Amino acid sequence: MNRPRTAALIIGVLVCLPILLMYRQGLFVEVAKWFAALDARILVVKGTLSPSLPLQYAYYTLLAFLSAFVCLDMVSQWRRFAFLIAATFLTATLSFLLVFAGILFEPVSGSLAIWLAGIAAIAVSGFYHGERTEIMRALFSGRLSEPAFNELVAQNNPAALTGRRELTALCFRVLNHPELAHETDGVKFEQISARMQRSVSEFIVSRGGYLDDADAQSLQALFGFPVADEHHALHASQVAAALRPHLSALASEIEQVCGTKPRFGVALATGEAMCGLLGMDDFQSFSASGEACDFAGRLCGLNAIYGSRVLLSAKTYAKVKENIEVRPMEMLYSPGGQPLGEVYELLAEKGTLPEADARARDAFWQGVVQYRQGDSDKALQSFQDARIEGREDAPVRYFTDLATAHLKDQKKPMDSIPKHGRLLTA
Repeated sequence: MNRPRTAALIIGVLVCLPILLMYRQGLFVEVAKWFAALDARILVVKGTLSPSLPLQYAYYTLLAFLSAFVCLDMVSQWRRFAFLIAATFLTATLSFLLVFAGILFEPVSGSLAIWLAGIAAIAVSGFYHGERTEIMRALFSGRLSEPAFNELVAQNNPAALTGRRELTALCFRVLNHPELAHETDGVKFEQISARMQRSVSEFIVSRGGYLDDADAQSLQALFGFPVADEHHALHASQVAAALRPHLSALASEIEQVCGTKPRFGVALATGEAMCGLLGMDDFQSFSASGEACDFAGRLCGLNAIYGSRVLLSAKTYAKVKENIEVRPMEMLYSPGGQPLGEVYELLAEKGTLPEADARARDAFWQGVVQYRQGDSDKALQSFQDARIEGREDAPVRYFTDLATAHLKDQKKPMDSIPKHGRLLTA
């Protein structure tokens, strides 16, 4: 039995015993007579009302324990007092209704049990609530925004954090981390690693993400856990879209410090995961393990190949396609040749793409379709139209090279993978 329930039982006993002694001393006899006289004046009562001590004892005992349980379990103060008022009203109503059954039921002992147990439980709950909050804060400090943490505490249901649920995982990675480590001295590298990690994690956490894991070159954030979120994929995509310009500014800042520009990659994947308190001893944390987490990490590495910034899995795109602007990359395949779905590059939120960028995106999309159809000449023209003067676009260059190689018959993919597909390995 957990400690709050034990406390509720103790409070119930401590409240019931004095009331029982008060009954044994006859302190409620005059109260019962007063209510009998009141009922006789207000209602037409046939015969004499008979008191029922077993009913009185059972009622105030039940309400004492119930009030203690409810007021310990509830976090909201106004809901606690609403329960106490409602229980008191129920007691008065029951006293009135039992008159018609010929039973004299005084409501004072029951109401006294309700309020004594309730107030005692509210006083004790402050201790348990504070203790529970500190335990949770130790687990979520720095990983969750303050509003999200308060929402989690208010739910008061740690068991709900364990189980299988759908979520969206966001993976961030410094794609050229070995290069940065090689070209930067130790102290400076420590500083820029901490700067990059802190900047990205604080950005994501402040926008509702949960920082699940982080190291010198990558971090993983979750949306939809630990705080449930029906629109986790949309919120993760909105955060990723806002993260693009933030990463550009961060890359320029780091380049000024160490002389080498970091290349960042982000990926989103949606799917089921097993969530709960994972790990052991001091290494425990609320985390998730499953398809979405694994796939986001593998997908993130493809940014280094395409030159893209933010990639979406097919499942994520299917959930948010009405709210974002994207362009297609390639179809992914497992080592066994099974299709894993198409991967898309996230460009911006819906309706926020500048007109020139929208035209370039449409030309790029047309070029990808033409390339997949085998018309590399038209694809090259479309990729040329997708270029914006004065801007380097690595995905355009990547697909231009693919189409050029196809024309020269230099690209020989595996038999099980079409030319517009990519084998995704671990």
